[in-house]
Amino acid sequence: MKSLFLSIISLSVFLFSFNSKAQNADDLKQIIIKKYKRVRTTLKNGDPNYVLEMLANDAILFLPNGTEVVGKAALKPFYEKVALTGIDIESTPTAVELLSETTAFEVGIFTSTTKTSKKNSAKYINIWKKIDGDWKLYKAIDQAKL
Repeated sequence: MKSLFLSIISLSVFLFSFNSKAQNADDLKQIIIKKYKRVRTTLKNGDPNYVLEMLANDAILFLPNGTEVVGKAALKPFYEKVALTGIDIESTPTAVELLSETTAFEVGIFTSTTKTSKKNSAKYINIWKKIDGDWKLYKAIDQAKL
């Protein structure tokens, strides 16, 4: 009887920890979706500031041509240029996984539409880092050609 009781307790703890992790990943996915909705609105209106706030100071964007844009200071002119185009960008996370309490991995699909209705889509991989209680984009690899 004691053995059965311990087995049930162990199973309950295991299932609770599994569900807790899944819930945290789902919560983070919703946070990311909200961030992307705001990015879409602000960039389309020509404002790169929210994107810049969303970045870690040591963020790196790996571009499809093999170059890297390293650090928030270097990313600022890149996103200012993107914002000037008035492009409509929609990022949709397809999977989010918590790697630790402060690091997460995201895979998604990126769709952009220019003012002339030219469409582009690509897949991306992002690594997020929790800094001072807020999730920041830390590393981004995308195939998009803006």
